[in-house]
Amino acid sequence: MLIITSLVLITLDQQGTSVVGSVRSAAQDVISPIQNVADDAISPVSDFFDSLGRADDLEAENARLRRENTDLRSQLLAGKDALAQAQEFRRLVDLPTQADYDSVFAAVIDGSTGNFENTFQINRGSNDGLAKDMAVVVGAKGGALVGKIASVSKSRATVLRIDDPQFGVGVQLLDPKGGLGPTGLANGQRDSALLELQVNDATQRVVKNEAAVTRGLGASPFPPGLAVGTVVRGVDPSTATAERAQLRPIVDLDRLSVVKVMRYKPSTPP
Repeated sequence: MLIITSLVLITLDQQGTSVVGSVRSAAQDVISPIQNVADDAISPVSDFFDSLGRADDLEAENARLRRENTDLRSQLLAGKDALAQAQEFRRLVDLPTQADYDSVFAAVIDGSTGNFENTFQINRGSNDGLAKDMAVVVGAKGGALVGKIASVSKSRATVLRIDDPQFGVGVQLLDPKGGLGPTGLANGQRDSALLELQVNDATQRVVKNEAAVTRGLGASPFPPGLAVGTVVRGVDPSTATAERAQLRPIVDLDRLSVVKVMRYKPSTPP
């Protein structure tokens, strides 16, 4: 009887009989509230155990984000301090600011064109008065140096970033209290976002958090007082270490969108 009944019901269901459909709908109406109650009871328990399983992952992720946030805040504060010191340095020695130079704004339109160079492309060229070796900066008064024009066409130019190994600039160190530190040469390094700093006087100490600004001497294409970076690893000559000091650029060079090219003409020797 059970087998016969089952076969009859299956046959009726396949034929789309309304009686079977009505029974199924009625049964679903009865069962649905029970299912909802069960889901409401089980879901929080399931979510609880899921959250336990993810708790360690979330805690680790939160800790990583907190560390990154702290690092970014520190870099931002260091950058602001360095720019402030550069502006004060300009004021004390009566140096001109960016506003005193003829400049051209440009948009960054492309990254490096080669595998072994830290460069980017801008949408200005010789038609706009740009020429090789002109300083490229960001920021307002006192601005930060990000590179120099490496090559130029009529409507486009390639900028060599300050973290490229081929880039070098003479710098003056400023301590956090506004005093003058040693002078030296900052160079880009291969496979590093930091600049290497070699001081002219090896007996002088380089202190962490000192700001480095361009010296702008002689035929240098960079005007004096542009912020370059802050010392992240100092050097104490008394330790007799062979390591050189390291500078972190003021600007995140991978996130540039708009820059300014300074049509600055250095003084030429007689």
